Amino acid sequence: MLAKDCHAAAARMNSPTIVRPASIDWGYLIERRTAVLQHAPDFPPYLLLPEVRALLASVHQANSRLLYSTLWHTGARISEALDLTRASFELDNQGAFVSLTTLKRRGRPRKGISRVPARRVPLRDPRYLDLVARYFATERPNADARLFPITRQAADARLRTIVRAYAAEHGALSIPISCHTFRHSFAVNCILHGRPLPILQGWLGHAHIESTVIYAQVLATETDHLMADVEF
Repeated sequence: MLAKDCHAAAARMNSPTIVRPASIDWGYLIERRTAVLQHAPDFPPYLLLPEVRALLASVHQANSRLLYSTLWHTGARISEALDLTRASFELDNQGAFVSLTTLKRRGRPRKGISRVPARRVPLRDPRYLDLVARYFATERPNADARLFPITRQAADARLRTIVRAYAAEHGALSIPISCHTFRHSFAVNCILHGRPLPILQGWLGHAHIESTVIYAQVLATETDHLMADVEF
């Protein structure tokens, strides 16, 4: 029996199963955000899931809602999102994804390599997939036309208008918001849901894991809950 149990345990250890947290106390994490940012001064400001949902729900212009929802669901840099076309999306419900052109790379490109790298980010939220599908059905964009034909400055200006309107109705958010805030928020959300750092590195398009590890600091102020579901 012991040998059999050992083999079963080894099989479980080699399995790529992802453990889902039983529950996440978002209110508590929002309250703790100030402490996290004070504990790690280099940690970028971020929003948490309920805050992003509330902010996006206040956006009624279709193109704007699609843009900022895309930043939240993919972790794309704003320059990468503005480069998206209809052809960038695969909306198959069983394996939907967006293909992002990775536009930020440090250092010189390797000799003989001129192609800009691309990465696939899975899309699994049915509400977001429905948003994309409805936008394509109603707006009928050309396959190779940019979905968001605006500049980065215009995207940030549009977002500032949205945030001001949201604050007037619901109260100001406690951190400054820019388009890049959605990228940080995506990364923190993935960390809080237990996604492995190497996977997150690929989704974010980081050349080096050190750029991804910084987001793990969201857990640095307390680790008791991380031990709760560890099996020995």
